[in-house]
Amino acid sequence: MQKNKFLFLIRSYNESSRIVWVMKSIFADGFSEILVVDDGSVDGTMELLKKEFWEKIYFIRHPVNRGAWAALETGFAYIRKNSKEKEWKYVVTFDADGQHDIADMKNFCEMLEKHPNTDVIYGSRFITKTKTNVPFFRRIILFWGKIFTSLISGVHLTDAHNGYRLMKVEVIDQVHLTMDGMEYASELIEEIQIAGYKIREVPVNIHYDEYTLAKWQRFGGVFRIVARMLYKKIFR
Repeated sequence: MQKNKFLFLIRSYNESSRIVWVMKSIFADGFSEILVVDDGSVDGTMELLKKEFWEKIYFIRHPVNRGAWAALETGFAYIRKNSKEKEWKYVVTFDADGQHDIADMKNFCEMLEKHPNTDVIYGSRFITKTKTNVPFFRRIILFWGKIFTSLISGVHLTDAHNGYRLMKVEVIDQVHLTMDGMEYASELIEEIQIAGYKIREVPVNIHYDEYTLAKWQRFGGVFRIVARMLYKKIFR
C-alpha cells in the first residue's frame, strides 16, 4: 500500500524522553506523514522536535495542557482542513510514549487489503495471544470497560480502550469529540457506531514499563468516565 497515504497522529505531553525514537521508528518503517499535537508540554518537546524533525512533520501546539481528548480533536480538526490537499486516505493514532509497535502496522494493512470496505480498525491486546504484558489489575478494569462500552454504544470490541487505531479520513469528517476527559475513547466508539461505519480489530503488541504504567487512569477515574458517559447517553 502507498505509505504516504497514511498520516500518523501523535499526541504528546511531556514525552521528550521518548518521542524522538518513536518517530524514528515510524520513518524507518517507510511512513513519511506525521502530525504531532503537543498538548502544552513544558519539557522542551517542541525545541527537540525542531532540532530533529521540523522540516519533516506537521506540528500543532496547545499553549496549555488540555488533555488527551482535546489534543485528539485538535488533530482531527487539522486533518479535516488539510486532508484533500495532502491526499491522505488513512489516519493512525499512535502514542508518543513507546507503547505502540510500528511493526503491527502490517496487521492493519493486511486487514485493509482483505476487507477494503472497513472504515475503522482497532488494535486489540486480547483478540489473540500477543506479547502484551498487561498487568492483572489493568486487565480487570479493561474487561469491565469493554462491557460498559458495549452496553453504551452497541459496539462489541475485545479491547475498546486501545489507542492504536486506524481510520479512513472520511470518518474523521463525521466524528467530533466533545467530552473533556478520558471518556473520549468511549465517545469516539459511540460516534463511529452512530455514523454507521464498519469496525474491525487486529492484534497488536502494547509495551508496558514503569514509565507508561505510572501515567495510567486511576480506578476512581474509571467511575467518573462511567458517570459522564451515562449522563451524555441520557441527556444527549
